[in-house]
Amino acid sequence: MMNKIQNKGFKRSDTPTPDKLCEFIFNLLKDENIHTILDPACGDCRLTSRFNCNKINYDIKLDQDFLEETELIECDLVILNPPFNKTTTDKKHRFMPEVFLDKIVELVPKSAGIMMITPMGFRLNQTSRSKRIKKIKNKYPQITSIITLPIDCFENTMFHTEILCFNLPWLKPHYVYP
Repeated sequence: MMNKIQNKGFKRSDTPTPDKLCEFIFNLLKDENIHTILDPACGDCRLTSRFNCNKINYDIKLDQDFLEETELIECDLVILNPPFNKTTTDKKHRFMPEVFLDKIVELVPKSAGIMMITPMGFRLNQTSRSKRIKKIKNKYPQITSIITLPIDCFENTMFHTEILCFNLPWLKPHYVYP
């Protein structure tokens, strides 16, 4: 296992989702009646490419910034691997999974399922007074499943990561990938 100093330079800002993990996600969801999927940080669209349904994709590389969207988005499912961190022009450090989930909750139907690849720190290592723990309890949809990922799941990146599933009650409570 690499420590923070050794990992310096190995953690990319744009880390594609491994194809085998995309296949795993597809196999979990393929039998569900999904009409429209939103991927607000689609990259090369590999998370949704296997699905035969309508897809709504955003990515800043495509000059489509989901975080600037103001219109409601009709979808059954949101699947995303957002960037994990970003320093803005005003030098503020933003934890992007939280920023993306806030925007998703604002724009998509409350009944939509959400599958978000995120650092484990999204839900862990919170204090009782942290804003995020309050959002997890009161603002965000119910976490219905967690998918544990190995630390070396992403190529050339060593990072504690998991998939949080919200509003997907037909999934088992816990999976371990691979």
